[in-house]
Amino acid sequence: MAGKINKKSINDKIFNNRVVKQKLTEIVNIEIEKQKLILLSDFAAHPVTQELQAAENATNISSTLGGYGNLFSFIGFFKGTDPISPVLALLNTISLKKNGVKFSNGVYQFKISVPSKEELGAVTRMPWEAGRSWLFDMEKTISGLGSYLYAASEASRSGTGIQTKNKSFSRSFRGVKYFNTMYNKFLKKIK
Repeated sequence: MAGKINKKSINDKIFNNRVVKQKLTEIVNIEIEKQKLILLSDFAAHPVTQELQAAENATNISSTLGGYGNLFSFIGFFKGTDPISPVLALLNTISLKKNGVKFSNGVYQFKISVPSKEELGAVTRMPWEAGRSWLFDMEKTISGLGSYLYAASEASRSGTGIQTKNKSFSRSFRGVKYFNTMYNKFLKKIK
């Protein structure tokens, strides 16, 4: 006499087992940390990040300004500030949510805490234009390069950048693949 095998019941018993859940959670945590480290490493190694960290006396290693001046003074950050730290602080919060593991209908779901683009944008506002984020605008364009003069000045916020009244140079900002590309790649990997 043949009996029926209830696959759903067997799967539920296996996957609802505390030890299995714990092991899967451990595996997922390792993968989240791996992908987070890749994102942090890519961010730290990018020429835009390095140029901003070098502050007002940096060279334009990102080539966004055609080799003229630097992003720190062009964007108009205040001397002594660190525009990268708030981004790193948010990225370091990426983790599996507490009680973020759920098993339903034969599928495990893991909820991951990832800073949103809105949260990242809020900590990377342009010093002179509250609605824009330098973090995301690097891939587009930032206007005003034609009015930017790279020179040491007491009147400069950054100490080395001055905005002239008239557009006096025929330079234009060159967008580069930056954080948005890294962030989207990270989200794709953890899905």
